[in-house]
Amino acid sequence: MLPATPGYMKFSTWGFSRQDWISGDSRKPCSSAIILRKRGPMRLPILYLAPMHGVTNRVYRNAFFRHFGGFDAAMAPFIPSANSSDMKATHFKDILADSGARVPVIPQVMSNDAAGFVMTARKVSALGYSEVNWNLGCPYPMIANKQRGAGLLPYPEKIDRFLEKVCSGVDMAISVKLRLGMYDQKEILDLMPILNGYPLLKLIIHARIGTQMYGGDVDLEGFQAALSLSAHPVVYNGDIKDTATFEALRLRFPLVNEWMIGRWALSNPFIASTIRGAALPDDPVGVIHQFHDDLYACYRRVLYGPRHVLDKMKEIWSYLAPSFSGSGTVLKSIGQARTLEAFERTACVVFEEGQWLS
Repeated sequence: MLPATPGYMKFSTWGFSRQDWISGDSRKPCSSAIILRKRGPMRLPILYLAPMHGVTNRVYRNAFFRHFGGFDAAMAPFIPSANSSDMKATHFKDILADSGARVPVIPQVMSNDAAGFVMTARKVSALGYSEVNWNLGCPYPMIANKQRGAGLLPYPEKIDRFLEKVCSGVDMAISVKLRLGMYDQKEILDLMPILNGYPLLKLIIHARIGTQMYGGDVDLEGFQAALSLSAHPVVYNGDIKDTATFEALRLRFPLVNEWMIGRWALSNPFIASTIRGAALPDDPVGVIHQFHDDLYACYRRVLYGPRHVLDKMKEIWSYLAPSFSGSGTVLKSIGQARTLEAFERTACVVFEEGQWLS
């Protein structure tokens, strides 16, 4: 943990910005923290589109936000850190400046190497970003088994050493996306005093442990325990399926004002706007159809070969299908398509005959 000296001031309570911490100035209150404590559940929620590796890339994000609203920002899928001063621009292709972007994008870095994270974050900063997110939540074995993502959560001392180097080496806001633990919810409770000692912008907590992957129930009591210990603003993430679920979570966690939605936004792209009080369009299937064709055309332009396009669109339908009547039949029909022509015919039938359920 960083020593409490000017320039390395212990960040133990909400109310100071990262710049205050860097300069040693503890006099400036952070207005957002004050609002968090005073205004309660009457605030307008802040909504983020979650990063989903291989799915919510730049092509998807741009198409999504051309047709759907309600989100304040989107977090990009993680970039692996690289400890090299000559990293190629292609390493950052998903977050390069894009005139098609309609909402702010937050880059995310996957790393267990502080030097590599610092080097990568500096490149991200040079692209014009003011915030970078550290991925401590990815549960996939190929990541976690290397003590990256959620696989690093059982090792608080390593996280402490990592943050000490990173917070003194990166001149931009740092947020952390994590789970309640890899194997046990108590892991985050052991970790929280360490996280509280650093000037993190916020914590985005997925209310599951890593071994659950994305199955099973979210652990709301575990999330509450972590929330009660955090000195930082906390973003809730996990199974926000619809407006009713959101309102129930909002009542349960009145100090939380920021929310991250992942796969349920892919299944029901209207979810953020309806959470904000908007009505469904008169023809929701028509809007989904327009988005689908827009995304399909974009992938045909940027992906190499029909097989890649077909695989990508089938993945998109794995999320969309449950929102249509007869979802099992829809998914089976899409999955059986072997050519783009067959896929197009099947999709047209779904849009002509299907009913929107969400």
